[in-house]
Amino acid sequence: MRLEKRIDQHLHSLFAGTRKTLEHRELKEEIRSNLKARIEDYLSEGMSEEQAFQTAIQHISGVEQVMGDYRTVKRIPYWITLWQSALIYSLVAWIVTIPMRVMLEGMALNNLLLIVSLVVGAGYVFYLISNRGNGENESSLGQKTIRIRMPLLKQWQRRVWWLWAGVMLALWGTQAALQFGSNIWFDRPIKVDGPYQLAVILIAFAVPLLSIIVPLIVHRAYRIISTHEVSDGV
Repeated sequence: MRLEKRIDQHLHSLFAGTRKTLEHRELKEEIRSNLKARIEDYLSEGMSEEQAFQTAIQHISGVEQVMGDYRTVKRIPYWITLWQSALIYSLVAWIVTIPMRVMLEGMALNNLLLIVSLVVGAGYVFYLISNRGNGENESSLGQKTIRIRMPLLKQWQRRVWWLWAGVMLALWGTQAALQFGSNIWFDRPIKVDGPYQLAVILIAFAVPLLSIIVPLIVHRAYRIISTHEVSDGV
């Protein structure tokens, strides 16, 4: 029996009894491509065609397991909540940096965060207005859903946090080199001449922390899924 035909038969049995929806068809094609890729890898490792096929299908025990990787959420409430979170984070960052306006760099940063808050706020208001008609009808709202692959989002969440940590270390290292590099290089004691210079140094190291907004938004996107999740029957 041809390998392609065996894959088709396996997929047919895997999805037997499920509804023929667009999402299921897309998932079926994704599983097909994954199976083919696994089989090709096993064949290149020296397995026979039968061994490669049996080993590949062991990774998928049933459609329930595959579908369990996905969550269906109400699209409009989900994105509204995410927009709200982004707006709150940007406003908090703007408020926190208001005392920094006593310095030129702090004023520029505070103004930048104000612009970011205004842009995010405008996007939030625009999304609310553009979906206002959909929100008036709960049944209509429930029909507008999106499917989110949880392992993929979780993976991106971890990657963003690790990337942010790496960027933070790089920025702090750069600041340390700029502030204290010459003292360390020439073996001179590090001195802080008064409260103002101390404030400048602390602000220079604290400003990069504001970039935490990005991983917080990604983290929020993952956490609010359970709040807006709906069953397949909705």
